[in-house]
Amino acid sequence: MDKILFINACVRGISISRTYKIANRFLQECKKLNPNCSITELTLTDLPITCFSNDNLKNKEKLLEQGDYQNPMFNLARQFASASKIVIAAPFWEFSFPAILKVYIENIAVLGITFTYNSDGMVGMCKAEKMLFITTRGGVFTEADTCELEMGSRYLEALCKMFGIDQYECLYAEGLDIIGNNVDDIISEAIKKAINLAAEF
Repeated sequence: MDKILFINACVRGISISRTYKIANRFLQECKKLNPNCSITELTLTDLPITCFSNDNLKNKEKLLEQGDYQNPMFNLARQFASASKIVIAAPFWEFSFPAILKVYIENIAVLGITFTYNSDGMVGMCKAEKMLFITTRGGVFTEADTCELEMGSRYLEALCKMFGIDQYECLYAEGLDIIGNNVDDIISEAIKKAINLAAEF
């Protein structure tokens, strides 16, 4: 059975988030096509996670030295590592994504759970075969003169290599804040793409 982990970093809330609207429609279609799949939604703003401090890092290192991988501190990392597919939804902020998503990533990056090292270097330990990143952007960041400014999707794609996730895709709706653009049409087109992606996910 597919275990989809949906990481919701739409900090504005589900009622007004354009990103969440697309992501929710994608997940509805996944459930429709595969009723037996399990979808677990993590709303990051509801989680008691914070940036690491020196004390937190010392505690983390101590637990890892003891081999205490079942400690509650690593619950999120174990959950991420055991998912068969990952969906992340986050808006495009300051060329990447909201800080809460980076905080989450720091909490799941645990040596011995989501990645490890061998004689050849870093090796991913996650079971997920696919990651889909769903995002919305006010401007256009797919043109030759702006694509290098987009760092959110590129960061997550690199993270897949760290965690051993072979397939990565980004579904985006952009140009939403450009005066004169039809926002509803752009969102509708992204939802159509989301529905098509669900059939292959």
